[in-house]
Amino acid sequence: MSADKIMKTMTGLAPNGAHSPVYSAGQRDIAPSKWTLLQVIEDIREPLGLKGTSISLLRAMISFIKGDHISAAQDDGHICFASNVALARRTHVSVQTVERHITKLVSLGLLSRRSSANGKRWARRDTSGRIVLATGLSLMPLSARYSEFVQINQTHKERDANLSILRDKCAIALASLKRYLPARPDLEAFFNTARNLLRRRSPEEALTALLKNITTHIEEVTPDQTDNLRDTAPKNEGHKEPHLNQSVKEEDSFRIEVGPDEMERAYPRLCAELRTARSQTDCERRMSDIANHLDLGNLWFDIKKLGPAKTFMTLGYLLERIESIKKPRGYAFHLLQGLTNGTLAWDTLLQPMRRKKSL
Repeated sequence: MSADKIMKTMTGLAPNGAHSPVYSAGQRDIAPSKWTLLQVIEDIREPLGLKGTSISLLRAMISFIKGDHISAAQDDGHICFASNVALARRTHVSVQTVERHITKLVSLGLLSRRSSANGKRWARRDTSGRIVLATGLSLMPLSARYSEFVQINQTHKERDANLSILRDKCAIALASLKRYLPARPDLEAFFNTARNLLRRRSPEEALTALLKNITTHIEEVTPDQTDNLRDTAPKNEGHKEPHLNQSVKEEDSFRIEVGPDEMERAYPRLCAELRTARSQTDCERRMSDIANHLDLGNLWFDIKKLGPAKTFMTLGYLLERIESIKKPRGYAFHLLQGLTNGTLAWDTLLQPMRRKKSL
């Protein structure tokens, strides 16, 4: 998620931490629009194994459906009775391609067929022009299985988030190994293989094995080799701050005490969001919402293991600098690593953001 998109999302929150209104019980009962149904299928296109042509064909079918919703209460209004020729024309593919992708969509349970005696698609309307009887391709499964598709989408997003974190861990570990062993010809092939895996959308099993192999090589590094690197500052791409690279002794995060004035000065945005929290539970929920807006994914659960103080400080630190951070999740991962292994002092997170003076 880009910084601009995050800031737009955060701006949508009401002042002082108030949240946007939620739907009432009656509003939750409203069926999703046909375009919302299409969007969720597009979101899970990869796990379903669908190609772009199948999505385009679904879009064409939905465009033939009158009204904004696909519902059994609308008689046969959920039936697409357009011919394959009409669908091919609207999708800009051949009739044979349309037939092939219809078979695919039916096999996945996204469409169902309602055939007539002569195999043709047709519709009957009442005197008001409403479709009351039709044969063709029913899009009702999209509406009937919507909750299932939403769950698939959530699982898919979580899997992608976990893969991103795993890929980041591999990249960081590989960079560390490269610093420890910069001139090992026997490892050059390993480095090339690792870089190729990180460039592609490698499966979880391959990345897990890669991380294990890198860790094994790092464990073989001798103390003399690491001593030679103590005075060498690591090279990190993206947003940098000089005070984040100092070596420090790790503190017990559960005993950190920071005054409210110090918190207000360092994290005015986060304090404003939490000022009207009704309870500790409400405060934690709001922080989780902000972490979600920052697209931290499952990394947020690891950050919370640091303890209440460091969790607040890490989130506040990110929120203050969101305009200058290209990848909040990657940057948060570096902060987490530093706070965990003792290379980052917790009190450096309290330094206020240096903002450019307007002319």
